[in-house]
Amino acid sequence: MTNNIPTPNEPEKSILKVLFHSFVIIPFLVAASLVFVYSLFSLLTYEDATPFDYLNDIKIGGATKRWQSAFELSKILSSSDEISRDDRFISEMINVFEHSKHDDNRVRQYLALAMGRTGNHIFIDPLLSGIEDENTENIPAIIRALGLLESERAVQKLKLFLDHEDEHIRLQTVIAFGNIADPLAIEDLKKSLYDSQPNIRWDAAISLAKIGDDSGRDILLKLMEGKIFINFPEVDVREQDQARIVAIRAGVLLNDSIINNLIQELADKDENINIRKTAMEVLKIYKNSTKLWIKSNVASG
Repeated sequence: MTNNIPTPNEPEKSILKVLFHSFVIIPFLVAASLVFVYSLFSLLTYEDATPFDYLNDIKIGGATKRWQSAFELSKILSSSDEISRDDRFISEMINVFEHSKHDDNRVRQYLALAMGRTGNHIFIDPLLSGIEDENTENIPAIIRALGLLESERAVQKLKLFLDHEDEHIRLQTVIAFGNIADPLAIEDLKKSLYDSQPNIRWDAAISLAKIGDDSGRDILLKLMEGKIFINFPEVDVREQDQARIVAIRAGVLLNDSIINNLIQELADKDENINIRKTAMEVLKIYKNSTKLWIKSNVASG
């Protein structure tokens, strides 16, 4: 026969259960609801905001609002050619950037990237101004922006950062030189092929190839093969694939028979479908451009 008489501990358990729901579960659900409503409202607000709204938020918003607005601005300016050529917007953008020097570093970094993503060379001087005295944490973003602007005017100043003690600054400088593709950077980039950091050596070889120099050919070959990553277990598979793809796209620019043969081999039988696809794409572009070059030269001759 079942005994239905409650034990002395049961009332105590019920009280604890009520207290737990009252002081833990219910407050948690209320807080979660508020976060959801705030996130939804923020999303709707961001979707309707204009670049001028973001600039205004950076100027007068709270600490979190300022860097988030700068981040949103850096995203939309890469696909907004019209606003990035607007004189009023340019003036306000430069003004906000100049006043961000003592703000949260994220504000200045995202503003710099926003300038770079416009492709408008009018932002080169504000970015270069005082870069030597800039906060170390902000320099990589500013250098990256100058690289995106493909600013040959920045080459001489950027050379100063190839020997910087901060590896992130050295890396962004090497990458920027590849984007700028100015032959004046070749001799300085060659020194980066012997940098203590492997990723800087790799990107130096890629940047040199973009400029048309084959000094990093051996590094490019190793990157394309992918075997080099056995010695670097900290580089995950996705990063390995990306590095190989970038090396393939840069390597074909050298028109080197050994590199081209390897790319053909990768296109034919590499186990990674993304690598095969990239190799086939660059070979097709290379062959088509070669045909156009021959046709053009025969016609002019």
